Amino acid sequence: MGTGQTLLTIAAIMLLGTVILTTDRTINDTGQVLLNSNIGLEEVSLATSTIEEAEGKAFDENTDTNNVTQLSQLTPANLLGQENGDPNDFNDFDDYNGLNHDGLLRIDTVTVDSVVTGIYYDSTRVYYVDPASGLDNPVDHRTWYKLLDVWIWSKDVPDTVKMHTVYGYWYF
Repeated sequence: MGTGQTLLTIAAIMLLGTVILTTDRTINDTGQVLLNSNIGLEEVSLATSTIEEAEGKAFDENTDTNNVTQLSQLTPANLLGQENGDPNDFNDFDDYNGLNHDGLLRIDTVTVDSVVTGIYYDSTRVYYVDPASGLDNPVDHRTWYKLLDVWIWSKDVPDTVKMHTVYGYWYF
């Protein structure tokens, strides 16, 4: 074998090595993107579940069993949250104010490429909002509308899912 053939063989091996490393890196990157997508979908699902659960409750502690016709009958803005401190007693929308599960929201561990997923954290806030000043601006007075912000995140991905909904009280 001559010098030219040896150089071509070395160049071919270097090219093959580069192709193999690039392919391996692409496969690893694709796996991470898929993992992040799956975690993101679970986070969106958990946030949606929290919102749907909250929307299934009464608008306010005072509307749970009674009809309210004046804003003064609603819970003051500084008292939104659980009334009795029982973490399992959610009977109205604003009970979700200040809810933090700190890793206990859902523990459903799944191992994907040696990465354990399924531990999610959440935080929620409920505010009164006034359509006149914008439904994304909290106000410090009672209105017929409350905004629920839900944040869900996992230590496995850098993104946090934030979703919100506005819940209005209608009395006929």
